[in-house]
Amino acid sequence: MSFHYVKKDVPKILMLHAGNKHASNSLILWDKIKNYLTDCEIKEISLRNGAVLDCIGCPYSQCLHFGEKGTCFYGGIISEKVYPAILEADALVLVCPNYNDAVSANIAAFINRLTALFRTHRFYEKALFGIIVSGYSGSDIVAHQLISSLNMNKTFFLPSRFAMMETANNPGSILENEGIEHRTVEFANNILRTISKINNR
Repeated sequence: MSFHYVKKDVPKILMLHAGNKHASNSLILWDKIKNYLTDCEIKEISLRNGAVLDCIGCPYSQCLHFGEKGTCFYGGIISEKVYPAILEADALVLVCPNYNDAVSANIAAFINRLTALFRTHRFYEKALFGIIVSGYSGSDIVAHQLISSLNMNKTFFLPSRFAMMETANNPGSILENEGIEHRTVEFANNILRTISKINNR
């Protein structure tokens, strides 16, 4: 069995987050990375402010029924915005601050709610990337969660060096990390090498 990821002339990137743009080191880092993602179509969706209900485990037949319609029993932003954006995207970027060695509650809810769409779609042709910022440590634990939940369980393609992991505590302090500019450029270039025909750096 072989797999070949098909690169695009103008790849579509979906970025999901649940952070505060004015205080989140993770989102500050994403904004720097985004500046280097040239010739890409980027869509950003916020899962903030309690807009995402978590999955409570509908019976399989019910979950399949809604999945066939491209929706979910609970509706809301996941069904209305995230599902269509996932289907259109060539790459998914999850911006994940480390909350007690775990993704945030809204990101976890998104992953759980993705099950309905997964009933009728596979995501082999969609690359997974993560931007993970921890106050002290534990970024690797969050990265493992993304791998197990979205690559191994939901079939997203996992590129090499798929996650950028940094440590920053005070708001905005991510910009003070030594070598951050170089690592930002390298991570952006890795995304482009993975998904873009044009920017194969």
